[in-house]
Amino acid sequence: MSCIRAKDIMHPRVSLPSKMKGEEVVEKLMCSYPALPVVNDKLEVMGIVSEYDVLSAVKEGRTIHEFSAETLMSCGHAEHEGVCSNPVTVAVDTTIEEIVDLFYGNSSSLSILPVVEKKKLVGIISRKNIINALGEKGFWKEHEFQKRV
Repeated sequence: MSCIRAKDIMHPRVSLPSKMKGEEVVEKLMCSYPALPVVNDKLEVMGIVSEYDVLSAVKEGRTIHEFSAETLMSCGHAEHEGVCSNPVTVAVDTTIEEIVDLFYGNSSSLSILPVVEKKKLVGIISRKNIINALGEKGFWKEHEFQKRV
């Protein structure tokens, strides 16, 4: 499987500008992805806004007029709250095994992975992208399976 890379399964770049207001954030999150990366003017990833982040704002009593993408975003690290200088991203050549490890290790806080090239967002990967890749004909090679007794 390690011949499959992020660039092979990623969805083209979809993102939220950091200054995007709440109403537009909610509208953008009505897509098929549970989260979207937040980018600055140079298209560099600053963080991620998930459906959960919006629900948290609602739970806090905030309205869509009281938040923006940058006030909702998190960095994607399970152990880190708030904004950090190194949000979770993957390079275009990251293997599918490494991607699965990132999702598995950050399962409670990570629902998409931004794919970057030279710090700029080029795509996103969700768990569903991986599932779709696994379902494609020819993905599983017979010789990779070992009979289990």
